[in-house]
Amino acid sequence: MRISQIEIRNFRGIRHGRITLPAHAVLLGANNSGKTTIVESLALLFGRERMVRPVSDWDFYGGAPKPDSRFHIIATITGFPSDDAKMLPGWFVGEHAARPVWWHDDMEAVSFESDPPDGARLAAQVALTGRYDDETCEFELARYFYDGECDPFTDGYNPVSAQVVRDVGLFLLSSNREWDRLLSFGSSTLLKVLREYDALPGKALEELKAQLRTGVVKIEEASPLCDILDASARELQSFLLIQPTGKLVYRPTSLDAVSVLQSLVAHVSESDDLLVPVSRQGAGMISLQAFLLLLAFAEQRRTKDRNFILAAEEPELHLHPSLHQRLVHRIRASSVQSIVTTQSPHVAAGYQPSEVIFVKNLRGELTAAPVRKEAIRDIGSKSVRKLYLAHRGAFYEALMGGVILVPEGMYDFEWLSLWQRLAQSSPDSAMFFRLRPITILPTSDAALVESFKELSKFRLDAIPVVDGDTAGTGYLNQLISATPSPLKLVRYGDGAATECLAAWILEPALAAPGSALGTLLPSPANRTLRGLQDALVDATTKKDRELRENLVWESLPTLGCCNRAGEFFHDLAAIAFGEQPKNSGWTIDTKPSGTKVFAASHIRRA
Repeated sequence: MRISQIEIRNFRGIRHGRITLPAHAVLLGANNSGKTTIVESLALLFGRERMVRPVSDWDFYGGAPKPDSRFHIIATITGFPSDDAKMLPGWFVGEHAARPVWWHDDMEAVSFESDPPDGARLAAQVALTGRYDDETCEFELARYFYDGECDPFTDGYNPVSAQVVRDVGLFLLSSNREWDRLLSFGSSTLLKVLREYDALPGKALEELKAQLRTGVVKIEEASPLCDILDASARELQSFLLIQPTGKLVYRPTSLDAVSVLQSLVAHVSESDDLLVPVSRQGAGMISLQAFLLLLAFAEQRRTKDRNFILAAEEPELHLHPSLHQRLVHRIRASSVQSIVTTQSPHVAAGYQPSEVIFVKNLRGELTAAPVRKEAIRDIGSKSVRKLYLAHRGAFYEALMGGVILVPEGMYDFEWLSLWQRLAQSSPDSAMFFRLRPITILPTSDAALVESFKELSKFRLDAIPVVDGDTAGTGYLNQLISATPSPLKLVRYGDGAATECLAAWILEPALAAPGSALGTLLPSPANRTLRGLQDALVDATTKKDRELRENLVWESLPTLGCCNRAGEFFHDLAAIAFGEQPKNSGWTIDTKPSGTKVFAASHIRRA
């Protein structure tokens, strides 16, 4: 059983949105695009025991609910063991039951025929509506089987039973975790798991209570505390508040079952004489606690042939990137369905393109679509297939990025990445130029146009970067003829390629060259901008990645080099955001397609 689709209306930052969900999905998108809202709407719809925070004004679109304001969350449930509704009495039979509807995978839609259409699967729709009651100043929620447009607070509704919610079995792994309590008996998550296993330690608890009454170290017998307590006890006896034989003693808890359980703190035993509280472990281990508990819960439900759906917000928090893929595999293996949000390209790369849902929110209108519907092997373009096979994580990272650059090929990608690191590594340049995040997409050689077309399906603001030579002109003409064409395009000056950018940034270091630059230009007579360009264009230099990296890091102490790198990346971000570049060498040419071509005339072939 799984959730095939969810529709959201007027909930938080979403005025309206409809999301079709595969068996396993990862949600990608910019900050505040609605990813967390999607996950928490599911938790609110199918949650138990305050799995998400209480409803407030800000759960209504616009944040100012009126008496007639409503938010709606509607989920379509599929994957029942039979398409015959009569065989599922808990869902479709009885006075308070769901209306049988039909889910069509090909159309990603529900139909309402009496008899099952060809190729359709039995489905049920569950909804939750929230309102603000201005008379009581309280928020109300109604969870019900959806049967068309209605207001459950005025029209009445068919309530969903707690058993149906348990059957769905959705659990939320929130990004806001109570780190130090997840493995304590004060955690509702741990208690759920223990109840599912029928593993509450009743007998052991009674033995512990007896031990705490009599077998603990009696701190009240230690001097001088014992003298103070004896005096206090005599005073209480004199007021007839305790028996003549009564006395004051200390025990670790109040000795009832709840307080004894909640006083227990999880520790890691490194050896017989070394105990370290779990809350004092590393952030990665603490972050995994909730996930591990939910895995235990999932395993138990699976042994009982019960459903388990995991909705997780950024499950990779505080984990080393090497563990991200393993985390993805464990989520998939333990769940009938999983819906994950992430900021990690390593997590996202664990999903096929058909499972990656890109989320956009334009003034409350949410759209969510898979990056690709077909398998990678069925993608017609070899360059696009390579994008998903060789550079999948980087492509997903670009989808989540701020400013996105699409260079001509891998050589250009490597140079731009190195200069960006230099700009960010110089504290003076980074502060002066207020560098903003820029993502550079690694593209296969000669795959610029196809890579841009693929990226532009989701990010119209991606900016291609082309050379100022004949090949660059060819790319430019192909791009401005494409549909859609780039909104903006960056081009180096006349005859210039990426090597000319490198030479322009390195030029201030020619006055006092380091070992790498000295190796590249052994003759002082060649230590000019033209000589530097010629040396960098040389085929041997192009293949020497180590030399190129040494050139970049060797230029870090030269403020002029850092400032040029910082200025260049500052100007790229300024162009992306419609601001004025700092360098006066930029020219703008608007093409008939509407593409604005920004040419760096100050970076040209000498």
